[in-house]
Amino acid sequence: MARSLRPRKSTVNYARLARGDTSESDEVPDDAAPVDKDAEADDDKDEDMASVVDDNMDIDEEPVISRARKWLARTPPPSCVPLHSPTTDVERLVSKPSSPFVKTNTTLTKSFTHNSKTTDRVNKAWGYNVGSGPVWELVEDRAWFKEAQAGAETEDDRRPVVHSEIKTSSEFKMLTATEATPYLPSDVLAADDGTLNPPPPVTCFLGPHDAQTSVQFSMFESRKNSDFIPESKAQIFNPGAPYGALTGSVGRHYTQYLAVAPFPTKNHSPDVGIRAPRPALACIQIWACDASGMRCETVLCVESGPAYDLKWCPLPSHDKTLKRLGFLGGTFEDGTFSVYASGPSFVHIADPIIRIEMVETACWSFDWANSDVVAIGTTNGVIVDYAPDKPTVVDILPTIISQALTWIRVPPCSADGKPRLDGNPTVIASGGYDGMECMTDIREGRGSVMNRTRDVINTMIFSPYAGGPITIDHENIVKAYSASPSMLGRGHTLLEPGGPVWCISTSDMHPQLAVACADGALSTTNMLRSTRRGGSVPFWIHKIYQLDYSRKTGEFRMLERFLPTELAPTSKTGAWPREVGVQRVAWNVGNGLGCAGMLASATGSGLCRVDCLEGRWMKDKFPYGDVERLRGGTAVVDDSESE
Repeated sequence: MARSLRPRKSTVNYARLARGDTSESDEVPDDAAPVDKDAEADDDKDEDMASVVDDNMDIDEEPVISRARKWLARTPPPSCVPLHSPTTDVERLVSKPSSPFVKTNTTLTKSFTHNSKTTDRVNKAWGYNVGSGPVWELVEDRAWFKEAQAGAETEDDRRPVVHSEIKTSSEFKMLTATEATPYLPSDVLAADDGTLNPPPPVTCFLGPHDAQTSVQFSMFESRKNSDFIPESKAQIFNPGAPYGALTGSVGRHYTQYLAVAPFPTKNHSPDVGIRAPRPALACIQIWACDASGMRCETVLCVESGPAYDLKWCPLPSHDKTLKRLGFLGGTFEDGTFSVYASGPSFVHIADPIIRIEMVETACWSFDWANSDVVAIGTTNGVIVDYAPDKPTVVDILPTIISQALTWIRVPPCSADGKPRLDGNPTVIASGGYDGMECMTDIREGRGSVMNRTRDVINTMIFSPYAGGPITIDHENIVKAYSASPSMLGRGHTLLEPGGPVWCISTSDMHPQLAVACADGALSTTNMLRSTRRGGSVPFWIHKIYQLDYSRKTGEFRMLERFLPTELAPTSKTGAWPREVGVQRVAWNVGNGLGCAGMLASATGSGLCRVDCLEGRWMKDKFPYGDVERLRGGTAVVDDSESE
């Protein structure tokens, strides 16, 4: 039977091909759906917002594009579909905070998911943020927890105080500075009599590139970066050794608190899957950050070994009477998952409040679902879902080591499709040393592979703004994957850093993504920028700082004031000293909208840095005129008048 070609239903417009347009025809195919003129008119009104980007564009120079390409240009990134759509109001800032450490004024406004129109507008508006941090006008808390009160609008109702009935003061044993020495970081070499020497100071050059100053950081010493770069709001401190874990506290404090877990020495190298016998002396340091600077307020002396992963309970659990900042969970070198309560000064805690230990494997990573449910990744590829009433072992697809995991923090659905706001999340996204990335529904007990790569999956985190987990792909690419049923597993590239990725961090308050790399760079980018190439809004990647190291002198230098770039960085080498790697990064979440721009990072040199980042609108013009018009807060919103 002779083969016949399918007849062409449209004609080729070669003039359009010469202009670079690859669509086949100016005409709508015969089988295309009818066009809704009213909807098209509404969409054209929304396009008036493009004047924010380029007011000087000549109409004759605008390329002719089809309706389909117009629709694609207005479509948000594929993994930004909201997974949970509450319609209650949320808090927003009334004015720009003068400092993260002062009280902020807020008011109620329509939430991001109030209706589809508001969702589209806010998504577009976030795409015009070209700064390194969040824009204060659009910051809102999109997190969901089952403990939230029905119809929660304010932060007090959305993130209530939990576990206030637990009393822990009797478990603390106060130590002197001399008694706490065995728990603190020390030098690699001990003294002749066997006593531990304090770690040597870290020498780092700070300031502008052509006028840097050498600064020595001893253990527990901190400096303001504004002493060297006037416009900088960063603070740098040294806990004594490189970090195993870092996390910011959750609570209603004007002073912000940061928990760091340093290794015993700078040369300490953990053995994956091998338990350290108890007692393994180590410490967790609680640093306070306010307008006066950074200072170490509390040292928790523990016997579980240094922490591999460390996270505060995601809901406030502080108690002023007991001087407790909250409950701190972590996986430790003894192979356990433990929860500690913070206390004052040097405190020895022999036994944690909760200790989870498995005979056949060791705990490696974990994530809080809410205040009483955690998922623990182990070194034999098994994920353990633990709740106080019933632990569950979820045997996922064969994975060597569950290096990274995160809860998809959305409420489960009942049989009629309605969300159960009083239930626990049921989906876990995880990755391991074998490069497999999958989503697991704990009700089924098996995982669905969303990607395979030849790289080790070091980090994975959920973002309510991206609508799914964010992790790494081949060639160090950072990718976001959709957890929406309509686009399950579909992903798109967010960032292409210059080296292997150690850690990524997202916030419940804004869509800025922070990436910590082995090449010594800490970078941020906007996850909600348009995915269309060639648009007026650039694909900007902001390098906050770059750490360099001299093997000859043993000195570091911290470079900043980098211009944002669109292209992936080109590096001349594929290997960097381990001392320069940015190993941990964490946004400040759960301490109010005014602190949403605070970003903490830890490096292999032992130095830690806290930055206060701010966003900026493209050409300094706010989309849709003002916040009320953007969110539909006015009685009548006319998009045709928007700027």
